[in-house]
Amino acid sequence: MPCGWYYSDSSMATPYKTIYKCRDCGATSYQPVMDRAPSGALQATGQYRCTGCRNIFATIRDWWQPRRLTEFQPNSFPG
Repeated sequence: MPCGWYYSDSSMATPYKTIYKCRDCGATSYQPVMDRAPSGALQATGQYRCTGCRNIFATIRDWWQPRRLTEFQPNSFPG
């Protein structure tokens, strides 16, 4: 009689949803932007690059948070 653990493959492939994804392309990962210091050493710039569309964002929040729609301001027509 076999003993030990076994599992179903279907339980291992559970899809998930996240709100943390690129607001432009939907990719779910980013990388810190690296640059060379004057000394030649690599260092993080404090910005982040999407791994999907490769756009650069100032903060992680900018990467995932949807853009705000500009408020509609009707033109004033004299009259």
